[in-house]
Order: sequence, then structure tokens, then C-alpha cells
Amino acid sequence: MAIIIGSLTTTGIDGTISAQWGVQAQINRLWQLGDWDPYKTVVTKVETISLTTYAGSVGYVNLAPASSCANSTATIDVSIVPATCGASIQGLTGSFYLTNYSYSKGDAIGIGQESWSGQRWPGGGSGGINTEYTDAPTYVLQGPSEGSSSGDVADTGIEFNAGAAQIEGTQGSVSAGFPGIGQADTTIYGIVSRIGGGTLKEDGKIGQGNASIPHQPLYIG
Repeated sequence: MAIIIGSLTTTGIDGTISAQWGVQAQINRLWQLGDWDPYKTVVTKVETISLTTYAGSVGYVNLAPASSCANSTATIDVSIVPATCGASIQGLTGSFYLTNYSYSKGDAIGIGQESWSGQRWPGGGSGGINTEYTDAPTYVLQGPSEGSSSGDVADTGIEFNAGAAQIEGTQGSVSAGFPGIGQADTTIYGIVSRIGGGTLKEDGKIGQGNASIPHQPLYIG
């Protein structure tokens, strides 16, 4: 295990509060009759990142669903360089396709934060007997993004598609006793056309925003 020193670790994005990253292997073993050893092992590598930043530090990202065979532009550029004690560990650098975004300012006198999650399929690899690695996708297509926004801050980091229907929901809560203060909010649900740029500081106001951005790797021989 390696110990990572946060004050010396960089991500390439000012205002980053925390970072998580990893490389996962999706394994498909091709079993065969008469043998406990697989005929082949096929591995697809997936790299993931997740960042929490102060609101507004990344800026805006437009979400444009695919209209042709072209890579999605809903990406975030990071350069995670961990500073470690003991064993060294590799970070991740480059563009990642965004999969989820959220904005949160739950305290009326608090600071807004944004969370960004992304992934990519690098392709290739080495190691293992009778093991083959999947190539990088030819294209990564973006689909329509669903999201929600609630609260009264100036910007929850969610901009809805003006040409699509938006649905409203409400929720409220209050309890007895002192001070016995509750709150009620309206939540808007719809197709999201832009994320990011949430309000950092606005005393007396709160807000939440969320968006899910679907991506599909496409392989063309």
C-alpha cells in the first residue's frame, strides 16, 4: 500500500478538493469442454476518474447528443499526479468522457461544490497466458442527458434543453420543537444541454443539481 500526500498531489484543475481514480479490467473467460483452463481470456480495460471541486472551477461543458459517428465532446481533461510515501503509484492523464455531474450547496451560508465522474476505454494491454486485450473503440458516442435542479441559488450547474418538456416535483419537511424550521423545494426534471459553472457563494440560498451523461463505445472493424 502507498500513502498519498494530498497537499503535493496535483490534478491539473485548480480548486480540486478530492480525487479518485482507477483502472478496472472487465474479464471474459472462454471456457471449453474437458479443461479447467479457459480457451482464451479476453480483457477490456476501463479507466475511471472522479473529482470534487469548488463550484465554478471547471467551467461549462456543453452536452450534445451524437448526430453522426463522432466522438463525444462531453469530456474533462485531468492530469492526476499522486505524491506518495512508500510504494509509487501511477496516476491518470488525458481526456475522460463525463458520465455523471452533481452540484451541491446544502448550507445557506456554505460553499457550493461540484462532482465530476468520467471514464474511457484505452484499449491494449499485456500479460497473461492466452490473454487478448480489446482495442480502443473507434468512436465514443454521447446520448441525451437527463438531470434535475432544485433550490434558489443563481446557478445549480444545470441548464435544460429549452426545446424539451420539463417536469416539476415538490417536496417539503418540518419538525416540531425549537426552532421547528422546515423547508420546501421545487425540483425540475428534464433533458440537460449544459453542466458546470454552479454558484460558489450566495448566502441565504441553497441548491442541488444532477445530470447523467450516457456514453457508448462503438467498434467498427
